[in-house]
Amino acid sequence: MPQLGTEIDATLQRAAQLAGEYLAAHHGHEVPVARAVPPAELTKRLGLALPQQGRPLSELITDMQQVLEYSVRTGHPRFFNQLFGGFDPAAILGEWITALVNTSMYTYEAAPVATLMEVELIRRMNRMVGFERGEGVFAPGGSNSNLMAALAARHRAFPHAKQSGHRADDKPVFFLSEEAHYSVLRAGAIMGMGLDAAVEVACDPQGRMRPDALAAAIDRALADGRTPFMVVATAGSTVAGAFDPIDAIAEVTEPHDIWLHVDASLGGSVMFSERHRQLMRGVPRAHSVTWNPHKMMGVPLSCSATLMREPGSLRATNAMDADYLFHGKSDACYDLGDLSLQCGRRVDAIKLWFSWQAHGHDGFAQRVDHFFEMSAAFRAELEARDGFELVREPQSTNVCFRYVPPQLRALAGEARLEAVGACTTRVRDLLTQQGNFLINYATLDGAPAYRMALLNAETSESDTHALLDEIEALSADA
Repeated sequence: MPQLGTEIDATLQRAAQLAGEYLAAHHGHEVPVARAVPPAELTKRLGLALPQQGRPLSELITDMQQVLEYSVRTGHPRFFNQLFGGFDPAAILGEWITALVNTSMYTYEAAPVATLMEVELIRRMNRMVGFERGEGVFAPGGSNSNLMAALAARHRAFPHAKQSGHRADDKPVFFLSEEAHYSVLRAGAIMGMGLDAAVEVACDPQGRMRPDALAAAIDRALADGRTPFMVVATAGSTVAGAFDPIDAIAEVTEPHDIWLHVDASLGGSVMFSERHRQLMRGVPRAHSVTWNPHKMMGVPLSCSATLMREPGSLRATNAMDADYLFHGKSDACYDLGDLSLQCGRRVDAIKLWFSWQAHGHDGFAQRVDHFFEMSAAFRAELEARDGFELVREPQSTNVCFRYVPPQLRALAGEARLEAVGACTTRVRDLLTQQGNFLINYATLDGAPAYRMALLNAETSESDTHALLDEIEALSADA
C-alpha cells in the first residue's frame, strides 16, 4: 500500500494540477466539446482490460488524462446538450470532501456533519417553496424523487398497499401532462399499477397542462369507477421548458382531495429569482416537489431534493425500522435512512452546502436571472436571422427552434415540416461528429427541432452566434 506523504501525496497533487488545467481549458475554444470516437475504437485507445495484478498509483495519472481527454466536456461554454452545464469550484471541493469522508446517509451516528447539512438545506428549500413544516431528503436524481412522491401519494390514498398490495377495487389512476418527464410514467410501472394507470392530459400550444382537460379527465376516471390519487404538474418541462399553471391545477385537484406533485427538477431554482418565481405561483398548494440543484444551480450530478409539505409523509411511506441501524436514541429524529428508498445513500448535501456558501442566495438569484436573459437574447438572435424559426415561445431557459435552409423554403405543409425535420437531425449529427458544439434535438409539434439548453454561466453570445453560423453552413448541403 502507498504511504501517506509519499506516493499518495504526489499523486493527489498531480491529479489536482490536471483538474485545474482541465477546467481552465473550458474557457477557450482550443479543445472540442466532445471527441466523436466509435465505441470499438475508443475501447482500443483506452485499454480497458482489467489487470490480474495491480499497478502503482502514480501510473493511474495516465488513465486520468485519457478519461479527461475522451469524456464530453459538460463544462464547456458550447455544451448545450443536457439540462445542466458549466462547473462550480466550490461544489467540486464539496465532492472531494464527500469522497474523502466516504460515509453513507442513513444515521446521524454514521454521518453527523452531512446529516446536519442535509437537514438545513432541506429546511431552507422547503421554506422557499412554501412548505413551512415540511420534510425531505436527497435522492440520486429527479426520477427517484418523482418515484418517492408517487409512493407517498399512493400511501396516502391506499395505505394498505404497503403491507398487502393493491386490492381489486382500488383501481388507482394518476394524471400527468402529455409533455411530462417519462419518469412519472415509469413510476406507475414500478408501483405495479402498470402504464394503464396513467392518464396523459392535453397541453396548450406552449406545452402547459390544460386545467380544463385535467378536470374532464378526472371526471371520466371517476365515472369509470377509478380512484384518482395523484396529479403531477411540471415546472420546466424537459424539451420546451414549459411551466404548468400550478395554481389553476390546484383548483381542480383540491375539491377531489387529490395529491398534487410538482416536478420542478428544472424549474425549482426559479424560486431564487424575484423576477421569475411567479412561474411557480401556487406551489405551496402542492403536497410534494422535486427540485434538482444539479440543473440551474450548477451543482455537480447528482443532486435532487424530494420535498414534502406534511412531515411524516416519507417516513410513513418508506420506513422499515431496521433495528441494526435505527436504535431509537435521543437523536433518532436525525436518522434520515427511513425517509429514503435507499439504505446506502451517497452524500449529496456537502457539495450543495459548499456551493451555497460560495454563491449565497443572491448569487443563485443572479445566476437564474442570467440564464433567462441568455434565453431572451438567443430568441432575439433567431428572429433576426433569415430561415430560423421558433417552434415554441420560450418560457424559461430552453429555446426550441428549426432552421429552414434556402433550398427548402419553397416547400409548404407536411412536406416542408418533414424535410426540415430531416435536415435538423442530419445537421445535428454533423455537429456532434465535429465536436465543436453539442446540442440535442427532440420531436416537437410534428418534427425534430433543436433544443437549446442555456445553463452555463460561461456561455457568451459569441458562442451561441457561432452555433447558428455553423448550423447555417452545414444546412447548405444537408
